[in-house]
Amino acid sequence: MIGIAKRRIYYSAMTDALFVDDPLHDPSIRSLNLLGVTSRDALDNWIYRRHRIKDSHSCNKKLKWLLYEGYRLEYNRLKNGLSAMAMMERSEYIASLPEADEQKRKLMRVDKIMPYLGAGGIAAYDYALYLALAQSGVRLGYLAWREARVFSREIARIAQRQYASWDDYNLACIAGMYYLAPKKSADIMPYSTYNQYMYTRLLARRLSAKKFVGWHTRL
Repeated sequence: MIGIAKRRIYYSAMTDALFVDDPLHDPSIRSLNLLGVTSRDALDNWIYRRHRIKDSHSCNKKLKWLLYEGYRLEYNRLKNGLSAMAMMERSEYIASLPEADEQKRKLMRVDKIMPYLGAGGIAAYDYALYLALAQSGVRLGYLAWREARVFSREIARIAQRQYASWDDYNLACIAGMYYLAPKKSADIMPYSTYNQYMYTRLLARRLSAKKFVGWHTRL
């Protein structure tokens, strides 16, 4: 089992895909980058404006939702519906929906990303966001450090069981970001292009956890 320092590197690496200067999701997040050294004011602004977390109650509520349900719940429901259809049938069904239907946009994105993902789907995004919010919550006094440590380890272990490697995990996290990107912003860029862009940014980071700790490291 690894020590505390390497475990922190591991957890930090699990949030890397969230902070690669992604123009399609949340421009303000690029200023966070390293949660451990980000100012409390910046964290407070992000955690409230983006996730409506303002105290211990709202922080715990959001974290429990990410742990037990998350954005993956809706994604999996839509994916399961599309998976029951043949490819041509899926395309015709999505095209038949009204342009103003929010469901149409989501189904279009699910249809684009589902061939790239395994059984874990976009759960990696929920796990990455959980870790980012938990660390922010500790810094802001909304969450006890001991509690965050226990659940962060559990989240990481769940992710290890669902994904085969850092690449698989990051791909799923990027897919989740694409799925949840603001209306129209992701639709103008094909998922393959978006994924390539994000991976290039991710690999360009000077410090990569892959250099220090393997995906299947015992936590």
